[in-house]
Amino acid sequence: MTFQARPSDVFAALLEAARRTGFQYLTGDVSTGTVMFTSGRFLLVVGEKVNAQFEEVAPGTIQVTMSTAKFGIAGSGRRRPGVDRMADELSGLLPRAQ
Repeated sequence: MTFQARPSDVFAALLEAARRTGFQYLTGDVSTGTVMFTSGRFLLVVGEKVNAQFEEVAPGTIQVTMSTAKFGIAGSGRRRPGVDRMADELSGLLPRAQ
């Protein structure tokens, strides 16, 4: 997904998309363009983990990639419902790039 935004705007929108879809913020950094969320009540123990990465691909244009995070042998890396819900929510929060 590609948006017309600044990195700080994308980071804030990811946090809001997570809140709206029931995910909790685990860790992230605007300067590295990474954010991780969980749907689990016990953070890293159970529940779906979503990893979001974003980078500026042109001035004012940010590309966002979201995936299910991998943890040990239990992580699959395949796309899961939480990724789709968060991506849909994020698309409603930021303007798409042309």
